[in-house]
Amino acid sequence: MSLPCVFCILIKKIIIFEFFKMNLKSIAFLIVILEGGALLSYEIISSKIYTPYIGSTLHVWTSILFVTLISLGISYRISQFFISKKKWGIVTSALLIAGIYLFGILFLKDVLLKSTINLEIRTAAIFTGIVLLLIPIFLMGLVTPLLAAYLSSVELDKKSQIGSISGKMYGFGTLSGVVCTLIFLYFIIPFIGVKLSIAIIALMLITASLLSFTLIKKWK
Repeated sequence: MSLPCVFCILIKKIIIFEFFKMNLKSIAFLIVILEGGALLSYEIISSKIYTPYIGSTLHVWTSILFVTLISLGISYRISQFFISKKKWGIVTSALLIAGIYLFGILFLKDVLLKSTINLEIRTAAIFTGIVLLLIPIFLMGLVTPLLAAYLSSVELDKKSQIGSISGKMYGFGTLSGVVCTLIFLYFIIPFIGVKLSIAIIALMLITASLLSFTLIKKWK
């Protein structure tokens, strides 16, 4: 094989490598945008599920914030264990299970929440918060720390440190959450209702799960 041919093959491989590197990084941020949008949107929309059974009171919002923060705190701590073991596939599983869980909520919420009718309002609010939020928020909370560590470990950008990647990811995720929440509250829920809105959020998570599978599969 002539030297020019070898040179052309080398250039081609470099171009393909750079394309995948850019593409994979974009996929990682898209996953975070979908997850961040789903997390905050579902947190706010979940209050609508409370209303027929408990109302929309201070106890409801206290339970939502309490369960959300507890779930995120636990997920951030446990994510460190998965990072140390390099269990990157947890991202795919967590997003998929969270999406399926939300679909399950659509069918089971009435049965589960009817059991709170005879409970004291504070107990009912906490119980409802645990049922609706604990598992999906915990699973979604695993995503950003794991993806930030993953991008750092495969050195998609050697100039980027894990702190820089994490900051950008949390920034994009938070901004996405704010934008998606406003879109759902002002444009989507008034037209299609709460149930279909939750179904859309579940599909966002399942889409993010498929993207994360592609991301990790391509860069093993």
